[in-house]
Amino acid sequence: MALSIPTLKLNNGVQIPALGFGTFAKEGVSGLTHAAVVTALDAGYRYLDCAWYYFSEDEVGSALKEWLSRNPAVTRSEIFITTKVWPHLSEPEDVEWSLRNSLEMLGIDYVDCFLIHWPFAVEKTADNKVKLGLDGKYILKEELTKDPKPIWRTLEKLYKYGLTRSIGVSKWTTPGLEALLRYAGIKPTINQVEIHPFLPNTELIDFCRSHDFLPVAYSPLGSQDQVPTTNEKVSTNVELNDLASKKGVSIAQVLIAWGLKRGYVVLPKSSMDKRIKSNFQLIELSDEEFEKMNNVADGRHYRFVNPKNMAGYDVWGGEAT
Repeated sequence: MALSIPTLKLNNGVQIPALGFGTFAKEGVSGLTHAAVVTALDAGYRYLDCAWYYFSEDEVGSALKEWLSRNPAVTRSEIFITTKVWPHLSEPEDVEWSLRNSLEMLGIDYVDCFLIHWPFAVEKTADNKVKLGLDGKYILKEELTKDPKPIWRTLEKLYKYGLTRSIGVSKWTTPGLEALLRYAGIKPTINQVEIHPFLPNTELIDFCRSHDFLPVAYSPLGSQDQVPTTNEKVSTNVELNDLASKKGVSIAQVLIAWGLKRGYVVLPKSSMDKRIKSNFQLIELSDEEFEKMNNVADGRHYRFVNPKNMAGYDVWGGEAT
């Protein structure tokens, strides 16, 4: 019998599926995101993770409209949709514009969660693109990066307007969250961060839980990139592959099961039909198998997603990897 997808509860009572589908930036192939989202919804996903900067929300919206028209027994309210505001849209009026533009692209009246995509702010051009310096990097807005209170106040306002059912952040560190909690009139419901066995992020997960907001794992399957110091990949780790082989499942299914057993939301992404469907087929880990995966994660700390070269800002303060 297939395992059902767990449902978790945000601190404002909103229900969220523990397994979601990560949408992605267009890769030069028109219709790719549309097709992937239709496949995901057909497979049973009821959580779509989007972002303004993926430039794919129009295709997510067209896929959602098409799928709902073919499946009248499912309503919009049964599908959890997240979007995020990119750092160059950080002034209060731009934050609001970003959400309203995302809603227009998605073809919906509200999202279920609206996140600050990165914990820094940068300059924009007159046509709402990222402004780059002579070095080709983002141009940091020092004041808003140091004190993002005006950004959060705008999210709170949009929540009160009913344009989003919850608000949160993405890629925020413990110090940034501690500062946010000191001035937040409405607590964040989510901190979306990179989590996989090469970056278990246990301390940050524990901090989020202790303050009653939910960790959400992006890149839960790791990356196709190697760890430079060891040439390892999550996908080729011997212990993880051995466990998957013995269970007769994919390594992605093992990684998803590990995240769910740790008690947070997991957001795999793929554009391949077979993998989208396979990732949704949950497996169960025994306590012994879970501990084997924890042993792989023990002592590791390698981050695959780091914008410091692009943004000219080190979110994680030169952490050792």
